[in-house]
Amino acid sequence: MTSKGARYDLVTRADKEAERAIISHLSNRSPSDGILAEETGSREGTSGLRWVIDPIDGTTNFVHGRRDFAVSVGLESRDGIFAGAVVRPAHGDWAAAEGDRVFSSAGHQMSVSSVRVNEALVAVGLCHDATARAFTLRQIVPALVAQVQDWRWVGSAACDLFSVADGSLDGYVGINLSIWDIAAGIALVKAAGGQCETIRAGQIDAFLAGSPEVVAGLKHALINL
Repeated sequence: MTSKGARYDLVTRADKEAERAIISHLSNRSPSDGILAEETGSREGTSGLRWVIDPIDGTTNFVHGRRDFAVSVGLESRDGIFAGAVVRPAHGDWAAAEGDRVFSSAGHQMSVSSVRVNEALVAVGLCHDATARAFTLRQIVPALVAQVQDWRWVGSAACDLFSVADGSLDGYVGINLSIWDIAAGIALVKAAGGQCETIRAGQIDAFLAGSPEVVAGLKHALINL
């Protein structure tokens, strides 16, 4: 296990081996597609499609034996993310989406919740930059708490977006995220009837996900920071 800069930005042998296995599989099945992977970077393709890979999202949780980590793979075209899959090994479940279709190990259609923003349970994802983390805790979280029912910090964007898509979380706010953190989750949330949007909240980028009503409420709480 090593750190990629900040002491809480970890990478393990499992991250690297999982990424290598995913890339090998995709390269064999779709050799003309491009690849963007968190640990090994990008490879250009000729098909107009690109796979976006996070081999373990929530590595710190994984290292500490916590359950909230996931394998996340999204697929994008020139028009944006349109498909993806998230597997949560410790939970023994998975979900996959393409367009407006979403499938899961539970065997039923996933759907975002329909609560109002003041009834919403919202997850907040902290980034690795110390200044942005401090801004999130001092300004983002208080602004949200004034508008929603309560908030959680899980430590994995992929797991949070999985939960938004299945309705067990009502919303998500992620700070200064990379595309591999959220690519598959975007596909799940949109296929489950939700909305995703990135706004500027004070000095940082905030990625919002949830039902259209919840996203509108989160945006209203944060846009003028």
